[in-house]
Amino acid sequence: MRITVTNLVLVALLLIAGSFSFLLYTDLQEAKATIEKYQDIEKLNQRSEDFIRALIYGKHKKYLTGEQLEKYETGEKEYGTPTEKNMAEVNEMKIQQLFTKKIKNKDNEAESYAIVQVRYETGDPNQYGDDYIHTLTVNSHWVKDAGEWKVDHLEMSLLKDSRDEMLRKQAEEALRKAGQAS
Repeated sequence: MRITVTNLVLVALLLIAGSFSFLLYTDLQEAKATIEKYQDIEKLNQRSEDFIRALIYGKHKKYLTGEQLEKYETGEKEYGTPTEKNMAEVNEMKIQQLFTKKIKNKDNEAESYAIVQVRYETGDPNQYGDDYIHTLTVNSHWVKDAGEWKVDHLEMSLLKDSRDEMLRKQAEEALRKAGQAS
């Protein structure tokens, strides 16, 4: 068999095309892995939002694991299961900010931070102002438990309470009256 220049050129082109195809294939696999990673964060972000809504309405047990689940179950034993009767009437709940991120170098851990405003119906027409409003921060630590994201640590803080203004006005009025009495 004779090797011709045409055959050499064809073999070289075939090797170049094969190398190029292999590079494209590896780039495609890397792109798929990156997309999958971002889809996981997007799913976790949605799960964080669902968790916060469930938390406000007292229906968040299914999102908990580890230490946080133990705390919840201890509370159930001490105080009973939350029911509609002993839950405040939530009129409206808004998630003002929500940020979720994976913890660096740990694929199975993440954190979410949220600022939530909750408006409760008071049912008392004599109460100062409209409904009762809380603004909270909710910081959640997430871990993958059997392939599903769950909260194993939770911290909540009260940022603002609509009754703060009412209490400030009452204190000013009391000071004004005390100043007039002396």
